Amino acid sequence: MAIIDKAYLAINALYILVRFVLQYRSINWTETILYLVTVAIESFLYLNLYKVSRPRYDPGGILIDSGTDLSQPGLVSYMFDYIYVSWLVHLLSLLTKWAWCLYLAIPVYLAYAFGPYVLQFIRSQSGTAGPASAAATEGDNEKDKKRQEKKERKQQRVKYSR
Repeated sequence: MAIIDKAYLAINALYILVRFVLQYRSINWTETILYLVTVAIESFLYLNLYKVSRPRYDPGGILIDSGTDLSQPGLVSYMFDYIYVSWLVHLLSLLTKWAWCLYLAIPVYLAYAFGPYVLQFIRSQSGTAGPASAAATEGDNEKDKKRQEKKERKQQRVKYSR
């Protein structure tokens, strides 16, 4: 985490130095609020990652939890992705105001990654998913019937033993 600590401090210090000190006349409230909100989320995720990666001990000094592996996939990697996108946006926003639009990549990716699961859940809750799924269900029923009939025929066959 030492490299990430330094990058976190360097990128945010650079943004504050350039934007709030050197270019203070060109900054507006929208950019200030955007920066404060995104750095708050980034800091929350960063501190959360720091906390879960630390080992925990009981008062007697016995290891309770060795800490989360930060290279594992899943929620931890999504947290790092947000932090990296934030750093990229903060650096690019020093050059152009349109860099803030890169944050739109996050909901687009979430829709791409989790959209099929959400749609499947919604369809299963509504009972029917429309005419296409009704035809597919009928096809599945036929396959199940054929499979059951084949299984029954196998059971009815005469079995020879040695």
